Amino acid sequence: METTRNQQKGEIMLVTNHNTKVGTPTSYTVPACIKIRDNVDLPPVFRQVMNKYGFISLLEVGQSFEVNGDTPDYKAKSLAPAAYTVASHVRKTTNKKFKVACRTIEGTSSDPIIAAVWRTA
Repeated sequence: METTRNQQKGEIMLVTNHNTKVGTPTSYTVPACIKIRDNVDLPPVFRQVMNKYGFISLLEVGQSFEVNGDTPDYKAKSLAPAAYTVASHVRKTTNKKFKVACRTIEGTSSDPIIAAVWRTA
């Protein structure tokens, strides 16, 4: 690969000589706002803490909680999908049996007012 610089435009052009169907070289222009750096260490992977519902992974079998309109920052409608996602994540990452059950206590399943989660296994 050949690198050329256009001093007037401040651009770097990378030219590759790969054979294409038409047999012409492929060229790319790196925009002036992008800086190509060499030998930069890759930072370690940081596992993102589970979302705000991550505390569900702390439930013991038989424990439950509910979310209603008065629960700040938590919505009954998003509780069940989040709970099942957390349970799946715990099963996959810890090899631990972890199951939850979610129920609408008040309202409809498509528009719950109060929803609850139980750890069942």
